[in-house]
Amino acid sequence: MISVLTEPVEGLKDRPMPAAPPKITEEYREHLLLVVRRRPRSLEQPYSLWTLQRLADSMAEQTGIRASIETVRLVLKAGEIVLSRPQHKVSSPDPDYLVKKRRSKKRATG
Repeated sequence: MISVLTEPVEGLKDRPMPAAPPKITEEYREHLLLVVRRRPRSLEQPYSLWTLQRLADSMAEQTGIRASIETVRLVLKAGEIVLSRPQHKVSSPDPDYLVKKRRSKKRATG
């Protein structure tokens, strides 16, 4: 037996659902932009650099709002802040440091 649709295909669509209220408030945005501009250690954090995960965790502790790292990244991007990987650079206060560094590289390469 073949069933024939008696209603148009439009009847199969879901009805519009109200959107969930945004989790991130303007106060959260402003606070995040203030926090990221401060050094973590000045906020009594046990590290010296911010990462998206660390910011998300710190903001959750401070505000009670748990945002994903992608949401934190987007809020920062809207505030024209981009976190980049730290560049590790070895330096020394020794005035002969560069000369010694060149010598050690020559020895290592042969």
